[in-house]
Amino acid sequence: MSETHAAAEQDILRPKIELRAYEIWVHEGCPEGHDLEHWLRAESEIVGEGPSPEATDEAAVASKKKK
Repeated sequence: MSETHAAAEQDILRPKIELRAYEIWVHEGCPEGHDLEHWLRAESEIVGEGPSPEATDEAAVASKKKK
């Protein structure tokens, strides 16, 4: 993977991870001192996820249209 590609991927993922970490923080009652834990948990959820259900549905619809 090139540095440019890695940087672009990071630019896409960072806002998603930030939002998810915030959601985790709020869900846990806004505790202090757990920011890194929340970030790492959010990162593993975002990076570890497969394609979104919407993307899968769109691909299925597109493949049916081709037939």
